[in-house]
Amino acid sequence: MTDNTIFYPPIDPSLEREEGRLLSFGDVEERLVEAMLVMRRMSDREAGWLRVKACWPDIVREDDRGDYDARGVDMTAPAPRPLPATRRDIAEMEEAFAWVLAAPDRDRRLIALAITCLANGAKAVPWMQLRKPMGVKLGAHGLRKRYGRAMHCVVIAANARICVGAACQTV
Repeated sequence: MTDNTIFYPPIDPSLEREEGRLLSFGDVEERLVEAMLVMRRMSDREAGWLRVKACWPDIVREDDRGDYDARGVDMTAPAPRPLPATRRDIAEMEEAFAWVLAAPDRDRRLIALAITCLANGAKAVPWMQLRKPMGVKLGAHGLRKRYGRAMHCVVIAANARICVGAACQTV
């Protein structure tokens, strides 16, 4: 009787990280920041209704100053709006936010506050400023440690899916 057991070589995590199969702490943090930026690009339908403005008063001439352009109105082009989120962007955003569910409930707010600071363009998370929203009087270092432990759970959840080619398998 033959043994059909296949022996695979041992897995080297550093090699897998270099090849892009494992996500590091920084990769997951960057992905969450990108997800936050995609979420900001999504339209808010209720706010859109609140900002409805008729165009007619802007076109009506109030006196005899001539053409609309000659009234002295600033005719510079408005700043371009960011492109709306695509289906792929939204799917990646939802996947990244689903990873956060692996963190303990009490630390999800801390992750959200830290990722929001990074998405606002901060080079590093201002831990002293996050003490008040988290309800902590002392211990910015403790918040940093809590964030590290919570993000470790998120990184494990992100790496729980091994993608081989087009098929993804859950470990």
